[in-house]
Amino acid sequence: MENRMSTHPHHSIPPVLPPANCFTVLVIDDLPQNRMILGKFLKTAGYAVVEATNGVEALDLLRDGHVRPDLVVTDVEMPVMDGITLVEQIRYLDNAVASVPIITASGNADEDMRRDSLAVGSDVFMTKPFDLRVLGREIATLLKGSRRPGSREQLKDSAVGGNRIDQGLKINS
Repeated sequence: MENRMSTHPHHSIPPVLPPANCFTVLVIDDLPQNRMILGKFLKTAGYAVVEATNGVEALDLLRDGHVRPDLVVTDVEMPVMDGITLVEQIRYLDNAVASVPIITASGNADEDMRRDSLAVGSDVFMTKPFDLRVLGREIATLLKGSRRPGSREQLKDSAVGGNRIDQGLKINS
């Protein structure tokens, strides 16, 4: 019987990851291992990732125009400036970043934290450790339905600014 297998390398698998899908995600977390895990997950999915270690650092990047993310994922409990204050500050910016979708997360979440996070303008609140499949779906949903500029009250009441809480990504708090 004749061998039909090619001796040439298999070319259907690209040798490197495809280029970023043109969406940039700003990841803010004070713990390096959390940024590393989340960054690796996002980069593997094709997103460009920019990192910050606290709210002040992130806000400086956004105010200076150095970063124009399509989505923000921030921890809530951080030194210097917490995630809830950061979300509130982002929503008051005088540029397009003010309407960027935001996911807030915490490993020590409770109902008050969830409520406060959503009240200041977070689109989704999740608890850590994340379920990566749920996180991926939330990111895709938010990017597809990008927020429309409007008043903070309209944003809080809109479907995109919905009050959702999800359980679940194995990232430490």
